[in-house]
Amino acid sequence: MKAKFFVLACLAVMLNFASAADEPIIYKCACAEPTGFRGIPWGQIISDTRNLKSIGPLNFSSYGDVFDNIGHHPAFYYLKEWSGEGYVRDRDDLKIGYADVNEIVYLFRERRFYGVVMETVGNDNRNELHKAVNAWMGNPTAELNIGGNYVVIWEGSKVRAVLDYKKSIVASRRDVRLYIISKEMEARFIGF
Repeated sequence: MKAKFFVLACLAVMLNFASAADEPIIYKCACAEPTGFRGIPWGQIISDTRNLKSIGPLNFSSYGDVFDNIGHHPAFYYLKEWSGEGYVRDRDDLKIGYADVNEIVYLFRERRFYGVVMETVGNDNRNELHKAVNAWMGNPTAELNIGGNYVVIWEGSKVRAVLDYKKSIVASRRDVRLYIISKEMEARFIGF
């Protein structure tokens, strides 16, 4: 009787894992709450910020691969409709932990610091970005695989970080993106 119960219990566990394979992996997060990025506090007015050069308005809808497949996910709700300015630093340190990024774009909406987006290529850089955000904010709160796009999300009460990438043998120009967004600024611009 015990053996029969054990076999049934094992089958139930295996079926549970099989049915949950397409579901996102959810973690608890005891996130540290970053108050800004590289010395710029969230919400700071652009005129109070030094050494930034405008690259003009940004349109994240051109990043169609991520927004086409997971644009309804709350982590991307506001970026999909983004209308703001991007800025770069002339001599920015393009290292995040041990990852080399191609560019760090500082996002301002209505002249206030909203967040950053970084792009890089390659599995090594992706892994190092993941480690760096873990060290900064703690463990991720969710991991998604939707249509070949992999997304790792860290949700704090004040900050959201989203690592978006595709696994591929050939790295494209936008192989890996890391978004770090102030949730307070996001709520302010949505109207809450």
